[in-house]
Amino acid sequence: MILRFTLPLVAQLVLPVRATAQAQERTTVGGYGEVHYTNPSGPHTPATVNVKRFVVFFGHTFSDRLAFRSELEVEDAKLEGGKPGGEVSLEQIYLDYRLGAGATLRTGLVLIPIGIVNETHEPPTFNGVERPVYHHDVLPTTWRDIGVGMVGTLGGGFGYRAYLVNGLVGAGFSASEGIREGRQEGKNATFANPSLTGRLEYARPGLKVGAAFWYGGTSAGDTLIGRGSFSAPLGVLAADLRWNRGAVAIRAEAATISVGDAAAINARTGADVGRRITGGYLEGSANLLRAVAPASAERLNAFVRHERYNTQAAVPSGVTANPANSRRVTVAGITYLPVPEVAFKADYSWHRNRAHLDEGNVLSLGVGFWF
Repeated sequence: MILRFTLPLVAQLVLPVRATAQAQERTTVGGYGEVHYTNPSGPHTPATVNVKRFVVFFGHTFSDRLAFRSELEVEDAKLEGGKPGGEVSLEQIYLDYRLGAGATLRTGLVLIPIGIVNETHEPPTFNGVERPVYHHDVLPTTWRDIGVGMVGTLGGGFGYRAYLVNGLVGAGFSASEGIREGRQEGKNATFANPSLTGRLEYARPGLKVGAAFWYGGTSAGDTLIGRGSFSAPLGVLAADLRWNRGAVAIRAEAATISVGDAAAINARTGADVGRRITGGYLEGSANLLRAVAPASAERLNAFVRHERYNTQAAVPSGVTANPANSRRVTVAGITYLPVPEVAFKADYSWHRNRAHLDEGNVLSLGVGFWF
C-alpha cells in the first residue's frame, strides 16, 4: 500500500484544491511498479521479461478527519481481448474517518491485515525480485475484501486493525494454492458469510511484532457445502517479526489455516483441499555498504530466505495428500537501493518438494520503485 495512516508517507505530488474551515483540501498522486527478468533452469524453459505490475495511487483529503484512498493496478503490461494474461483491478479503495487520536473508522475495499507483505508490498520494501512464494500459496497477496472496521493505536507502541468483511468462497480453494482463488476481491462479492479479521502489533525502534487472525464461513450460499453464516468455517492464525540493528535485519512469518469442512468442499468440487494449511519463512540480510561507507544512505542488502509450507498439511478422510504440495524454497540474492524508493534486485532460487516433481532453479533480475 502506498499511503495510509499507519505507515510513513512516501514522496507524493500534492495538488492543493481549496481551503476549508477545518483544513486545506488536497489531492495526492503516487504509485509503484516493477519489471522482472526470469530465467528458469532447463533447456525447454526460455527466459522471459515482464512488466510485472504498475500501480497508481489516488487520494484526497477532505478535512482533518475525512480522507479517501485508492490504488488501481495493471499486471503483465496489458489486456488483450480473447487472450490470457494481464489484469486491471482495484487493489483498494476506501474512506477513513478519524474519530480520535487512537481510532479511525475505515470502510471500502481494504487490505486484510495478515502478514508482512499484504499491507506493505511495494518493491523496495522487500528483498527478492518476487514476493515470497509463501505469500502466493499460504497467505495470498494481495488479499483484499469489502468491509468496515477500525484502525488506530493503543499507546505504548501498540497498534491495531479490525474489520468485518465479506467472506471467502470455499468452492475456489485448491489442493496446490490453498485459499488463494477463494478471494472475492470486491467484484459482486457475496456477503452470505460475513467474516472477522484483525491484527495487533507492537513496534519500537528496530522491532515490529504482529499477530493476526481471520474467521468466517466459506459456503457462500452454496447449500451443498453448508448452511448458515459460519458454515464451512475457515480460521487463520498468523504471526510475524521484523527486527533490524545496524546493518543486519531479520524477517520471519508463520501461519496455520484450518479449513473447517474441507470434506464438504471436496465433495462439491473434487479439489482435494487440505483441512489444514501451514507455512512460514525466515530471512536474514546484511547491508554490505555499512562496512565500507557507514555514512552512506545507499544500501546493498545481501540476503538469504528459506520458506517451507504445505497446502495439504492435513487432509480429510478419503483424500491422499500429494507430497508435491509440501514445498521448500530457498532464495539468495542482493538488493541495491541507491535511494529508499528505488531497488535493483538479483537473486537465485531453489524450488524443491517432497515428491521431487517439477523442481527447478530460477535466476531472477528486477527493478522496482515507488513514489
